[in-house]
Amino acid sequence: MLINSKLSNMTQNDIPLDQRFVALLFNTRNRIRFAMDDRFKPMGITDATWRTLYFLRQGDGISQKELALTMGIEGPSLVRLLDQLASKGFIERRIDGTDRRSKTIHLTAHAAETLVDLDKVAKSVRQDIMKGVRKKDLAICVKVLEQIMEDNSNE
Repeated sequence: MLINSKLSNMTQNDIPLDQRFVALLFNTRNRIRFAMDDRFKPMGITDATWRTLYFLRQGDGISQKELALTMGIEGPSLVRLLDQLASKGFIERRIDGTDRRSKTIHLTAHAAETLVDLDKVAKSVRQDIMKGVRKKDLAICVKVLEQIMEDNSNE
C-alpha cells in the first residue's frame, strides 16, 4: 500500500521494493501512533507527552539539547513541551553538574507511575495491531530494522 492507494494508478509491483518498504514503514508508524493516542487520550496524555516520557525513560538525566536531538525537534519546541511536563509534575530540570549553562531533565516519581500505566496500554495496543503477525515474521522485521539502524548509525 502506498501513502494512499486510492490516489495511485500504479500496481504494487510497479513500485520499487525499497520505496514500498519506506511507505509502509511510515504508514505503520502513523497507525501505531494514532492507536496509542486514542488509548492514551482518556488518561489525559497527549502524543507529545507520552513520546517525551518514553524518550526520557531511556536516558533520564540527559540535557535538553540531547533530548531535542534524540526526539528530532527544535529546541524552542522542546522547551515549551518541557514547561508543560514540569507543570504536570512529570519532570524536573536540574543544573548540569558539568556545565552550569545546561540543564538536565529527570523523570519524577509521578512520571514513573504514569509510565507503568502507559506501558500496560501500549502493550495492549501492540497486541491488537500485531495480532495477525507470526513471531518468526516479526523477528525478521526487527532484524531488518536493526540492520538499517546499525548501517546508518553515524548519520
